[in-house]
Amino acid sequence: METTTSKTVDQMTTEELQAYLADRRKEEIAENNRKRAEYEKYVEVNTSRLVRKALKLNSILSTFFQNSTTILEEMRKTLNDYGAIRSNSKGGFTLKTDDGQYKVVYRYATLCDWDERSAKAEDLLKDFLKDFVKKRDVQSYELVMALIEKNKEGKFELSRMQSLYAKEHLYDDPRWVEAIRLFKESFKPIDSKMRLEFYRRSDISQKWEPIPLNISSL
Repeated sequence: METTTSKTVDQMTTEELQAYLADRRKEEIAENNRKRAEYEKYVEVNTSRLVRKALKLNSILSTFFQNSTTILEEMRKTLNDYGAIRSNSKGGFTLKTDDGQYKVVYRYATLCDWDERSAKAEDLLKDFLKDFVKKRDVQSYELVMALIEKNKEGKFELSRMQSLYAKEHLYDDPRWVEAIRLFKESFKPIDSKMRLEFYRRSDISQKWEPIPLNISSL
């Protein structure tokens, strides 16, 4: 009975080696295509699954927000009837549970921005602070620097800037005066809307902690 033996690479002729390498190449290409197909299917399935879940959550949050604002608008009317909202209020109010563990804040918020003049104002202010204030009053320096600290979107915070404006008569240095003026002139209100915020009291610090409903805040 005739038996066949496999040749080693060094025993193969040039033609046999070329055929062997061609077969190996086909096998490698087939294996790579299989892995690629598996990877693309995995990505497609999980991407689609995540987006569908996101759409469901978006629908749930939208419904929750609409229902919540409807209830809070009714509460606002009731509070107005009882005179529980200040006459100079823009409609916002805060509600707390009896146990002091949770609260809801419904407040008027202005979406805003500052134009290119704010960059010059920031440079002037920082130059003045480092040159004059930091050497004499580190606490005031750190306070003002915190007021012009930008948020995650790279924007100034309106509440902090308003606190800065309240201190405009603190110094009479031309850089300080000009910086405040430019900040005020560069301010641009973009939109206004009522904001809905939820908080719980920390068991450790006893401070109010926001309950994030924005996925980027988690």
